[in-house]
Amino acid sequence: MGAIKFFINATVLTMDPTLPTAEALAIRDGRIVAVGSTEEVLWCREGESELVDLEGKSVLPGFVDAHNHFAIAALEGFWADCRTPPLQTIPEVQSALRAAAAKAPEGEWVRGWGYHHGSLAERRHPTRQELDEAVPHRPVFLLHFSHHQGVANSRALAAAGITRVAPAPPGGEIARDKAGEPTGLLFERAMAAVERASREGWEARFPEVVASASRRYAACGLTTVQDAAVTPAMERRYAEAEQAGHLKIRVKRMAVSPSGWFDPPGGLAREPSEGGFLKLFVDGGYRCAMRLPQDGAERRSGFLFYQPGELADILVTAWRGGWRVACHALGNWGVEVAVDAIAAALARERSGEGRVRIDHAMFLTLELIRRIRSLGVSVVTQPNFVYDLEPANRRLPPGFLRLPFGSLLNEGVPQAFSSDYPCGSLAPLTGIRAATTRCSRAGQEVSPEERISVRAALEAYTIGAARAVGVGHECGSLEVGKRADLVVLDANPLEIPADRVPELRIIKTLVGGEEVRP
Repeated sequence: MGAIKFFINATVLTMDPTLPTAEALAIRDGRIVAVGSTEEVLWCREGESELVDLEGKSVLPGFVDAHNHFAIAALEGFWADCRTPPLQTIPEVQSALRAAAAKAPEGEWVRGWGYHHGSLAERRHPTRQELDEAVPHRPVFLLHFSHHQGVANSRALAAAGITRVAPAPPGGEIARDKAGEPTGLLFERAMAAVERASREGWEARFPEVVASASRRYAACGLTTVQDAAVTPAMERRYAEAEQAGHLKIRVKRMAVSPSGWFDPPGGLAREPSEGGFLKLFVDGGYRCAMRLPQDGAERRSGFLFYQPGELADILVTAWRGGWRVACHALGNWGVEVAVDAIAAALARERSGEGRVRIDHAMFLTLELIRRIRSLGVSVVTQPNFVYDLEPANRRLPPGFLRLPFGSLLNEGVPQAFSSDYPCGSLAPLTGIRAATTRCSRAGQEVSPEERISVRAALEAYTIGAARAVGVGHECGSLEVGKRADLVVLDANPLEIPADRVPELRIIKTLVGGEEVRP
């Protein structure tokens, strides 16, 4: 056995209700072997050991991000950063694409990411002609910050067979001008072919960037994330990275169809890896499926990918094949479809109990929350969306709840936090502030009645997220026998104003007892 390392004179926030706070902990061979007072923990001292005096600093479980896109984040350095801000105009987006094209290997697609049409000075999406002007000689795909829509240039549209007469697939839309020609803007499943082609050629370079991406995540205090869109090809890249020792944090994977993120799943007959997750898109993203009252009637909007009966059949097949399932559903209508399907599937296949969750659930009602609770379904939410995203600020009729962290908590629904990065800000400390202050980047309060406490937010980003990912028995709290995944902060987040939580300095992040250095 290896030497014991002792961390003493600390404020240890364990996320273990039987011992919420301690002074010290000890680790050996990547596992926690003692937690308690400094005196109690030092009783374990024997033979070779190392003593680390933290001088009052705080120790927490490493943060767990239950819905992330690590592979996309790792590769984004090869692509054009078109975030708005800092970019402000379509000419600036064109310039970024032009610069990326100059660095891209011959024959490779040019890909941009992060733009928000509502934040551009022109208040619109770029067109395929504007992308042609920037990069005329190779295919270009510009991905919206939501990852649910994007703009393709003429070469990209041609490569995907998207023409004047091409029909939109179910669950997708091809935007067209008054003459019927594609403008380049594609929604949901309509963008599958161009998104896949713009990404796949770059995935071979994943080994070059996975270690640096791991360190960037660890610098935010993250020790485990779940990549929520992993194709079979990308799964092989991950396996290679793990075998080579390039992954410095733990990345659990969620399978999607090889033909596109939003397509129906394939390969359900294959045996998943231990605790393997399958992702099912129930509704769209930026244009999620909503049902809202309007002028005495009901207005429906957004994209639905499945009807309840169809979705229930897929759930039953997945559970029988050994899969856990995450249902992507943002709008209240999308969540209703997911809940209806889960109820019907559980009536046929009880093995699904505890093996399904709903991710996002941005717009709910109290009735929906109570139905979710009755089914024993957990919800994975994104507190940074309060801080980052304009859609969180849309007006809703009375009775409709926006990112209802407080209501989910009060009703007893198991809740996990995540970032959905790069769709939202990565840092958990920023998300914790958003959940507790309900303030946007612009300083606007967003549904302040849904605030939760800092402790509740910490739990959602540690043990709550670990349970949602299926690894709560291994991490998420500082308990004897669990992995020594932890983060050291310069102060106690429970003893400072909530709006100052992002100012906390992360001193070190340990994964399996080993520090991940920048």
